[in-house]
Amino acid sequence: MSFEGLPLTNDEIAALTDEQRGILAELGLYAAQELNLTKLITETADQVKRSMTEAGFARSDSPRTLHEDPEVEILISVKPRHKIANVQNQIRRTLVRAVELGLGKYRLIRRQCANYGVPVNP
Repeated sequence: MSFEGLPLTNDEIAALTDEQRGILAELGLYAAQELNLTKLITETADQVKRSMTEAGFARSDSPRTLHEDPEVEILISVKPRHKIANVQNQIRRTLVRAVELGLGKYRLIRRQCANYGVPVNP
């Protein structure tokens, strides 16, 4: 999928208002939070798999204990998954504000609006 729009360069950023730059900085913070939470979930799932293998436990279609359940990774990662959902909602709200402030002309904003279900043309 191709996204029309301007590249977000250092020169473009320098020409933005303080409020527009603030919105971009906010998006950057949310991106870092989302990345860290995703990494945490992946690392936790990998750790659970390794621990189960090292302990000699096998997953079962008819688990007798909670740790044998094939969906235990979901349980262990409920909290970070909930946090990711909250961060994604914050990203959506910030993208809406970015579009309102005229940043919808940039490819990065247009791509992320498409990814998060935010209309670029209000």
